[in-house]
Amino acid sequence: MDDGGSPGGEALPQQTIEAVAKSFFREAANYGFRRQDFLRFVNILLDLGLDKSGVYTPPAHTKPRPESEPAERAAGIAVRPYAREDFELLAQWVEDPLGRQFLSTRPDIVRHRELEALVNDPLSVFGIVSHDEKPIGALAFLNVDEEARKAELRKLIGDPAARGHGYAKIATQYWIEYGVSTLGLRKIYVNTLDTNIANIRLNEELGLRVEGLLREEIFIDGAFHDILRMSLILPG
Repeated sequence: MDDGGSPGGEALPQQTIEAVAKSFFREAANYGFRRQDFLRFVNILLDLGLDKSGVYTPPAHTKPRPESEPAERAAGIAVRPYAREDFELLAQWVEDPLGRQFLSTRPDIVRHRELEALVNDPLSVFGIVSHDEKPIGALAFLNVDEEARKAELRKLIGDPAARGHGYAKIATQYWIEYGVSTLGLRKIYVNTLDTNIANIRLNEELGLRVEGLLREEIFIDGAFHDILRMSLILPG
């Protein structure tokens, strides 16, 4: 039955709903929402998008989300092996507020040193994303386990001007193919910060599914955050 919960018609996982709700709650509370404001907000959502059958229908003034990126998006996107001379640019990228999420940042660790340790770890494989031969981001497989054939995926569009164009999805598709065909991976997983809703949606579009919610797993900017564990498991 199509319940309208996701593009494919299947209901979204409970953990995804919980992560989105908690993220909104924190942001709204910081903004100044009170109990009555939350109730008014829920009523507006119901008026905007739910018909009597409970199926979500986007309001007339919104555009539907495309199911896939146009073919022309792929033009100029490439992923090449990481080289030592890429380190300084990569270090700049992870200082950006979004770039910090590329690292499992803790306040007691200098990010430059943490990045260096990750890059030099024998269980890490890094790649550089380019658009028209200009470096714009990075991809990585961490904790590559050859016996279990699994690894943690991390991705970053470091150039702010290159964000929002669909490049991350294309580059990550290339990287997943590389992980499967060259590294022999069977399971690829990500640990996504609960506040990064765009990244959660991108992971779902790439075929990753929720495994579980790690509650208050990481401490960033003076607050604890949940981590949503998602994975892609290939046959064989």
